[in-house]
Amino acid sequence: MDLRALPKANLHLHLTGSMRPATLVELADKHGLPLPPPLPPTGKHPWEVFQTRYETAREAIRTAEDLQRVVREAIQDNVDDGCVWVELQVDPTSYAPLLGGYEPVVEATLDAMRGQPAG
Repeated sequence: MDLRALPKANLHLHLTGSMRPATLVELADKHGLPLPPPLPPTGKHPWEVFQTRYETAREAIRTAEDLQRVVREAIQDNVDDGCVWVELQVDPTSYAPLLGGYEPVVEATLDAMRGQPAG
């Protein structure tokens, strides 16, 4: 049986951690950000290696359009995996300075969520 066909709930999905690798590459290029080196092939690495990648993903979201893209893609990826409920964790403090405050961050996030497919 294909596990993707079973209904699922994602109860704590961090927006930054859900970013598609290709989206990270595109947004980093768009905003002139360097990408960290690839993960070691062993799959084992210190926490700092993960944290560097996470911070790069957070820094790559610079505009309301970037934020909305990542929100839409995160929801779509979860729906494609069979999620019927997604609780997306978005930290507005990360984006408020770039988008003009907390309200624009929340509004951009909600705008991206409107019209998303149901599971």
